[in-house]
Amino acid sequence: MMMTRIHTLMLCLLTALTAGAQESKYLKTFEFDERIHDFGTIEEKNGKVSHTFTFTNRGKETVTIKEVNAMCGCTSAEFSKGPVKPGQKAKVTLTYNPSHRPGHFSKEAVVLLNDGDYYTRIWIKGDVNEMVHPVTEDHPYAYGEGLYMSHAVIPFSVIQPGQQDSIRVLVANDSKQEMTLTFSREPNNRVLQLPEKLTLKAGERTLFYARYKAVKRYPYKRYITLQPYVNGKAVKTLRVTWLGNGN
Repeated sequence: MMMTRIHTLMLCLLTALTAGAQESKYLKTFEFDERIHDFGTIEEKNGKVSHTFTFTNRGKETVTIKEVNAMCGCTSAEFSKGPVKPGQKAKVTLTYNPSHRPGHFSKEAVVLLNDGDYYTRIWIKGDVNEMVHPVTEDHPYAYGEGLYMSHAVIPFSVIQPGQQDSIRVLVANDSKQEMTLTFSREPNNRVLQLPEKLTLKAGERTLFYARYKAVKRYPYKRYITLQPYVNGKAVKTLRVTWLGNGN
């Protein structure tokens, strides 16, 4: 009986979605001057880029742009308000934010017309050249000797015996010389797994994974103090915490 109800609900939902899709029709007579705009290669450091598409109403009925759905938080849209009579033009401007989005992008925008009964589609695309962000943007904790990391505390949550959790730690060498990074730990708990050694070139940024495997049950919070060494010199410490796993 339960499975029958679930199947019925799924069928109703699918029917509703299909009906909604069938109600909205592609409007060929709302013509765009170009369907796809290629920005080419843009520089992340230069910020947002915009392009304006022009539409002409080639039909016999007045058209109004109700909404432009850009499908992504990185893309925003502005558009002409008010009715577009036959023969008149309207504009849609798409703006793309390349911040922290290196590489190729291709973004679709759906232009909903009238009360959503009709639609048309446009695209923007391009390639983003990545900029070098300030080291403190992703590595806010300074440890000394040019070492920066993303964590002051590496916090593991509840892990049941036999289970393992991992946390990504970003590391940066903000000095002008090669850096060798090692760690000691107190207590010397080997269920915490770290790289034995990391070597970073001048200005290099990398990451490692800290992994903790619970081997037995602990009802209380545990701590491990990590002592980083940069080229053999001790710098500021950081802490690893684990919430335990109950009684």
